Amino acid sequence: MNSQPPRHSLVQPRQFRRQRILRIQLDTYYRAIEVLAGEARRRHSPITATIGIANGGLAPAQGVSELLHVPTYRVNAKHNPTDATYSEATGVVTYDLYPLTSELAGHRLTGTVLVVDDICGTGATFTTLLPELTAYLGPEVALRTVALCRNAGSVLNPDLWIWTVDDWVSFPWEQPPAADAPIEDLPIPIQVQTP
Repeated sequence: MNSQPPRHSLVQPRQFRRQRILRIQLDTYYRAIEVLAGEARRRHSPITATIGIANGGLAPAQGVSELLHVPTYRVNAKHNPTDATYSEATGVVTYDLYPLTSELAGHRLTGTVLVVDDICGTGATFTTLLPELTAYLGPEVALRTVALCRNAGSVLNPDLWIWTVDDWVSFPWEQPPAADAPIEDLPIPIQVQTP
């Protein structure tokens, strides 16, 4: 795996009020995927693929891909030192493009490719991966960032996201965190947020 600090100088801490765990229920998640896919189609066509940032971005990337009828690829990246509730980001993103490069060996992508993650916590993962993906995919591919959530402390706004959050988020594919905080369900989304 490659490792590098993000391309902006300071990593702002994520905002955690530490008052509750924000939970995305399965039906809310499915609606969020529909809203993201519809807005991505409206704003960024022709979309030719999604790239899910593993692990958390794989499920939403696959969901969006299914609705847009495009393939999903993956890259591996890690910014959190642990999966513990309220863990702060390190400022160093480790990543591996091999899953993508091995699947695309001999093929080229064109058009718009959505780079998808579950949450844009600080912006460091997107900031680190986008130049690497651009260098690999070439200038004929337009990369657009998509996330289910954006932490209120992030220095980066993805191109599309659903919720701005200020506490820990529990996603449908994760084990619920062992925390004493109350659980608050995020609302069913009506529209996408943009910068």
